[in-house]
Amino acid sequence: MSAEAGPPRRWHPASVVLHWLTLLLILFQFWIAGPMRDETRDLISRFELYQRHKSVGLTIALFVVLRLALRLAVPQPGPFESNVWLRAAAGSVHAGLYLCLIALPVTGLLMAAAAPIQIPTLYFGLFAVPHPIGPDQQIYKSMLFWHDQIGNLLIGLGVLHVAAAAVHMLVWRDRLVSRMGLGRR
Repeated sequence: MSAEAGPPRRWHPASVVLHWLTLLLILFQFWIAGPMRDETRDLISRFELYQRHKSVGLTIALFVVLRLALRLAVPQPGPFESNVWLRAAAGSVHAGLYLCLIALPVTGLLMAAAAPIQIPTLYFGLFAVPHPIGPDQQIYKSMLFWHDQIGNLLIGLGVLHVAAAAVHMLVWRDRLVSRMGLGRR
C-alpha cells in the first residue's frame, strides 16, 4: 500500500477472523459456565467442562494478543467518528473489552493455580499449563471474585458494543460495521 493511499477502509482479514472467532469463543464460555458449575453433574463431566473452559479461555487470550500484535504490525483503518465524544466512547469500550479479555484468562489461571485442590490445567488435553503459584485460599477467593466481576463487566461492555454496532447499522446506516467484514479491502 502506498503512503498516498491513506489508511485502509477495512480491518485486516486476520483481524476480522480473530474478532469473530473471539466472539464465538466468548459465547461458548458463557454457555458452558452454567453446566460447569452444576454440582448435580458427575465429577468427570464437570472436570471435562472445566478443562474445556480453561482451554478456550487461554485460546481467547492468545487471539487477543494476536489482534493487538496485528494492530501494531499492519495498517489499521482510521477513526470512523468525527465527533470527539463518540470516538472517545468507542475507544473506551474497545479498551475495556481488550482488558477484560486479557484479565479473565489471567484471573482464571491464577484461580486454578491457587485452588485448595490442585487440579492441572490441561490445554485441550494436549499438555499441562504450568501454574504460576501454589495453593493459597486468599488468592483463590480473590481471583474467583474478580473473575466473576470481570465476566459481568465483559457482558456489559459487550452489550454496549453490540448496541453501538446496531445503531450504526440500523439507524445511521453509515457502513461502519462493514469494516469488520470479509469483503473487498
